[in-house]
Amino acid sequence: MVIPGDTICAALDKGGGVRFGPDTFAIYTRAPLPRSFADLDKNAALHTKLTAAAALVCQTLPVYVDLDATDMTQLASLPVPVPLTSNVEAVSNKTTSHPPWFLINAATIKKHCVVGSGSVAQALLVILQRPWCVLEICCTDPATIAAVLAFARLAAQEDLDSYDASVRLLSYEQRARITPAPASAPIPADISTPSISQHGPSPRCSINALRDIYAATTLTASYNRFWLPLICTCAFYLGISFSEVVRRIRKDLDVDGPLGEKERGSTWTGLYREILKMINECL
Repeated sequence: MVIPGDTICAALDKGGGVRFGPDTFAIYTRAPLPRSFADLDKNAALHTKLTAAAALVCQTLPVYVDLDATDMTQLASLPVPVPLTSNVEAVSNKTTSHPPWFLINAATIKKHCVVGSGSVAQALLVILQRPWCVLEICCTDPATIAAVLAFARLAAQEDLDSYDASVRLLSYEQRARITPAPASAPIPADISTPSISQHGPSPRCSINALRDIYAATTLTASYNRFWLPLICTCAFYLGISFSEVVRRIRKDLDVDGPLGEKERGSTWTGLYREILKMINECL
């Protein structure tokens, strides 16, 4: 019996994601194909469009759907740093105090691929349902983001509910890459005095945009639903790309520093909580 590559990835993943070969981050999910695409082969026009769009994606992002035994041996777990804090509360509250190291690894590693099953188009349809997978794609190069966005838009025409979030996230990442915010767009040094609601979001952002992206990342089934909207809303607020937010979090969580994960991530969690206050005040 042949075991699908995404199943192997799930078994290997200890929280830091999976690599394929020595230096390639593997994007995968065990989610099923949406019902709206269960009979994709019977819709010749849509099948042709998605297959062509998937081929363009493969020019910069390899998609592996038929790994042989030798290929399987190239899959391996990526590391998760051991928390430096002994704080019992921080250790027990893994959702808020432990960042998504799989996404941090995706942002750190330069090469990426997709590991799935079925056809290449089906593998892309599966991962684009999952916001975390989409954020991993946002860590790739601009050409890949553009090609995957074109594919996601085709999928959204057929099933908006399943792919609206992916189109929103990829579209924002593409815009942020094309017109990056000034390097001086820092997190306010003090997130409570004065309130960031007085500081205000990036000129490219609005309260409505913050509310929309918060809804898009919380109204969908997802692992670790604390860090997902945090990363997305902070990116919108600061006017920078998702991938840049992840890299800044990684820098702030430098494992060689003197603080534990909880303390080093407090700036981001504090910023996120203040953003939520802004959103709630405008409801």
